[in-house]
Amino acid sequence: MASPTQRLKKQFYGWRFRAEVRAAGRRTDVPGLMPDFLGIGTARSASTWLYSRLSGHPDVFLPELKELHFFNERRDHRPCDVSGATWTRPLYFDMDNPAHWRWYSSQFAPGAGKVRGEITPDYSTLSRARVGEVKKHLPEVKIILLIRNPIDRAWSGLRYSWKRHLGEALRPGDVDKLMRAALHPERLLRGDYPMTISNWEAHFPAPQRLYLFYDDIVHSPSAELGRVAAFLDVDDAALPCRDEDARRVNDAPSESIPPEIRERLRAHYEPQIAWLQTRFNRDLSGWLEPTLGNLLNTAEKTVETSL
Repeated sequence: MASPTQRLKKQFYGWRFRAEVRAAGRRTDVPGLMPDFLGIGTARSASTWLYSRLSGHPDVFLPELKELHFFNERRDHRPCDVSGATWTRPLYFDMDNPAHWRWYSSQFAPGAGKVRGEITPDYSTLSRARVGEVKKHLPEVKIILLIRNPIDRAWSGLRYSWKRHLGEALRPGDVDKLMRAALHPERLLRGDYPMTISNWEAHFPAPQRLYLFYDDIVHSPSAELGRVAAFLDVDDAALPCRDEDARRVNDAPSESIPPEIRERLRAHYEPQIAWLQTRFNRDLSGWLEPTLGNLLNTAEKTVETSL
């Protein structure tokens, strides 16, 4: 369970956030700018790395608040009684409320004349109908999805959540508790790539989509940044100094995944990994082997990532 301090901080954030939205909704000077691209996730797959890199480009604008959660949809979120994670938002935006759209537009007002975007990994969990709402309001927006081994992604998310909500590193020896947290439906949902890709491809054509694999970012961050720059039609030479790609961002405490948990996650995700192999014509069999996972966990220490 989250500590009293954590709960108080969340309540205060919710109050401040709702007040900010109300104030923006009353403004009459919002220019009506919208994003040109959305980073839709997934969580713990280098989204903070991408945000950091693109924020340094002189022709790209991202809001100071990395995750706007504007398109999040309300659904039943069962909290995780082990890790303290809740997955709920202090406010769910109404797509039919002009005041809410003014708040969203106001986030991009400083980016006039630039390529504007926002990165909210939770967008990977949106239903097909909600993605249709995104398409309705932002028909030309481009989509970037980061794809990581879902087994490693789930474990990294749990490590990060444990530290964030409980204020301590998890204890790998407490397998029963960790198993319940690792197999929580909300955590598994964030690695359901067939669902995410199918929902977004149902509404957005290929020229508006870019897929990046976490493994490629780990091994060749400069090349993947170049792909992003080409997709957004900005000069890749203006990206931040490539020598800085060796820093880590938004790191999770380092603990190896217990074999029992890896095996359960492997059994859950094996059909989805097979689906990805077919979809991208790419050999991902190594994702099912703990040896490769350990090698990548070592390799990622040389690249700035949002694990």
